[in-house]
Amino acid sequence: MAIAASIIAIDRARATPTPLPNTANASTVSLGSLFTMSPKQLAGVDVALMNLLCAQGLPGAEGLDIPKSLATLDEWTKRVKFETERHLYRVTDPKYADHYQRSEARYRAEMLCQVLQEDLGVHYNMERVENISFTNSKDLFLNGLIADKNGGTCMSMPVAYTAIARRLGYPVKLVEAKAHLYCRWEGKGPDGKEERFNFDGAGSGFGVHDDSYYKTWPRLISDDEVARGEYLKSLSPGEELAAFLSARGHCLLDNGHVRDAQAVYAQAHRLNPASRDYFGFFLDSVKRELPRPTFASSAWESPEPPRGRNIDAELQQVQAINEANRRRQEEQWQRAVPNAPSPYQPPSPFGPAQGRP
Repeated sequence: MAIAASIIAIDRARATPTPLPNTANASTVSLGSLFTMSPKQLAGVDVALMNLLCAQGLPGAEGLDIPKSLATLDEWTKRVKFETERHLYRVTDPKYADHYQRSEARYRAEMLCQVLQEDLGVHYNMERVENISFTNSKDLFLNGLIADKNGGTCMSMPVAYTAIARRLGYPVKLVEAKAHLYCRWEGKGPDGKEERFNFDGAGSGFGVHDDSYYKTWPRLISDDEVARGEYLKSLSPGEELAAFLSARGHCLLDNGHVRDAQAVYAQAHRLNPASRDYFGFFLDSVKRELPRPTFASSAWESPEPPRGRNIDAELQQVQAINEANRRRQEEQWQRAVPNAPSPYQPPSPFGPAQGRP
């Protein structure tokens, strides 16, 4: 009940009904309303709007103006379209054609990333390469890329490419690897040719890699994880929202807003139950609120253990009790939801900040 109350409290001011796909825009959609939408309705929401709504209220998003940000993306779309059409001859020009594998779709995907990076200033925040942090929303959402010098990461740059691509009518999807987000062209290009290829511009430049590349980079993905639908698949609109909510949860959690983080992690798990990550994030955020036992810390702080007590034996007993409780909880979970992955299987998908995408 507390979780449900937290989720409802995210958008107390919502009074308008959930819009239909063809009316979904910045003036009618709020973060809270996204939670009530059907898959068909979510499919009508601009991925950029969805992303920016998830940034609202976070540190780094204090001056966020969503309509203005979306208008900037519309202007960027015009620039990308102009440059792409101006150089379209490259697809068949012998001087350039082999570079694009004589594919208009690949040419358009590369020009999309090239114009955004070289002409419009979309770039990676190099401070996050070594100093990984989730405290600033600008590193996780589009607000760090639009009219801001902060730059983004692999959580935001692919979203910018996808938002522009869809404005241009390109069949571009977002795809999750482990701790990474990238783009996939999946469908017909302007020339009517059906194509499917991954492309990546989360950094500097442009790259095309097959699924096997992302199965080992940046982290190893098992065959079981692929079979369960956790990674390397094109995300649905609901799954895209789950990824953005997860990033919102990380920012909330790292800024000390544990209960709010739990609420959005719970929503992310609801939207994408195939992923073990989101429920794992939720469980570990709950663990942050659990009180630590005082007897062990006080015992170890003493110069000598209290007489008559075997501290090692007591710790072993506590560990045995915890293990029995873990097994019982796992059995109860499997009985309640037989087909769901057990959230109690190690290793924990949360851990330190570096373990989150």
